[in-house]
Amino acid sequence: MNAKSLLQLLIFLVILGLWYKIAWPIMDKTSIAIGSVGGILLHWALTNKGNRNIINIRPFSAGWRVLIYDMLLLSFLFALLKQSNFALLEAFKNNVQNLILLMSLIGAIGIDYGVEG
Repeated sequence: MNAKSLLQLLIFLVILGLWYKIAWPIMDKTSIAIGSVGGILLHWALTNKGNRNIINIRPFSAGWRVLIYDMLLLSFLFALLKQSNFALLEAFKNNVQNLILLMSLIGAIGIDYGVEG
């Protein structure tokens, strides 16, 4: 494992801990289900561009991390929408941690797309 991949894995673990601290308390079964199914569909549509090779993702690779990030992002956004009665901007305005988690998830997806570690 090279240093670039190790750093990306460290970023992944930090964001996973951040998601657990910020997003886990507002999660419910519906949000987790929508995040799981929606994350796979989003990853299949955008990352794989409709390719059927979503099954062949190696664990801890960049594609695997992006798949997990997609799931975490969609489940977090849906839980936040439910909690704030579909006023998403109010949820970000009232709690800066929500905005930090959103920006870190989007940034991590961008890093793994750009570096392809």
